[in-house]
Amino acid sequence: MAKALVFYDASCPLCVKEMTALKQHIGDKVRFINVLNTERMTHHPQINIERSQKELHVIDHQGQLRVAVDANVYLWELAEKKAYLKLLRLPLIRQLAALGYRLFARHRYTISRLLTGKSRCQSCEL
Repeated sequence: MAKALVFYDASCPLCVKEMTALKQHIGDKVRFINVLNTERMTHHPQINIERSQKELHVIDHQGQLRVAVDANVYLWELAEKKAYLKLLRLPLIRQLAALGYRLFARHRYTISRLLTGKSRCQSCEL
C-alpha cells in the first residue's frame, strides 16, 4: 500500500504538535512534507503551495486529495483514534466545522501564541 502524503505547516507550533501526535500513531503509513520546504514541494506539483500553507492537505492512499477538515478526519481515522471526528462529515456539522477550521487556520499563529507561548517555531521537520 502506498503511503499517504501529509502536507503541513512546519512553522506553526500547534500544527507541528498535531502532526507529531499523528506520527506516533501512523508514522509508517504516511510521509510528512513541510510545505515551507520549497525543494521538497517541487516534487508535488499537484499541490498548490499557497493554499497548502493555509490548510492541511493530504493525498490519501488512493491518490485522492483531501483538504482541511476532511484531511484531518482522514488522518485520525487512519490512526484509529478520535472516532468522534467522523461527526464532522455530517451535513450541517460539516459546514460549521469548515467555518471553524478556516477561522483557526487564519489565526493559527495567534492561537499558538496564546496556547503555547510561541506564535511560530523555526521550521520543525518531522
